[in-house]
Amino acid sequence: MGKNYYERLGVPRTAGEKEIKAAYHRLARSLHPDKATSPEERKRVEEEFAVVSQAYNILKDKDKRAAYDKTLDEQQRQVLEGQGSERKSSTADSSAANRPLSGASVEKSRAAVARRAYLRGLQSLSTGDYVKAVEFFEAAIKNKDDEAAYHAKLAQTLLRAKRSFSRAVEAAKTAIQLDPYNVDYRLLLAELYEASGAKSKALETYEEILKWDPTNERAMLALAETRPPSTWQKIVRAIKSFLGRE
Repeated sequence: MGKNYYERLGVPRTAGEKEIKAAYHRLARSLHPDKATSPEERKRVEEEFAVVSQAYNILKDKDKRAAYDKTLDEQQRQVLEGQGSERKSSTADSSAANRPLSGASVEKSRAAVARRAYLRGLQSLSTGDYVKAVEFFEAAIKNKDDEAAYHAKLAQTLLRAKRSFSRAVEAAKTAIQLDPYNVDYRLLLAELYEASGAKSKALETYEEILKWDPTNERAMLALAETRPPSTWQKIVRAIKSFLGRE
């Protein structure tokens, strides 16, 4: 039997929301693909992070976690009672296999609905119908809330429409939480902060971006425009001014 979601995150079943979140962020940092020394290791790290993200998305949600805990309890009960007759064991195994299949079937159906809504949202966005696009992206999120791209597109649409910056920021933050390695989502958040007048938060976000991507030109330019010139830069400017070159 493989590790359960709690074991994947390295926390006990009694762990609170903050402990689970802290464990996830710690693992996200340790599983950064840039730390891989070979393509094989990078693939392994990405696969491991996908499992960690799945575990976090389940355990951070109160209802999903409760349902998952029931599944763990049932599995434990079956292990403890595994000394029954062959027929009972066979029936229990069959029943245990069918329950997740039913749940998986429902999830697959909801994912398909979410995907269709997302594609229709992209179509509306391309024609400039932001109101419809927002409705479709919200529908996509409602049916599959663990897809980072859905949240990011909602944030981008609200930004273009100049509507509900608070909801847009929330969506962008969720996209980052679901896919912390995607720098574009962090740039989107910084742009939202700038559009809403939250300049200091925008700068903090650009600084955070450079921690993930030290060569990101957009973040460097944004910070360079706000930082005061160094003493050497001031001297160079003064000399140029004196010589009539500026």
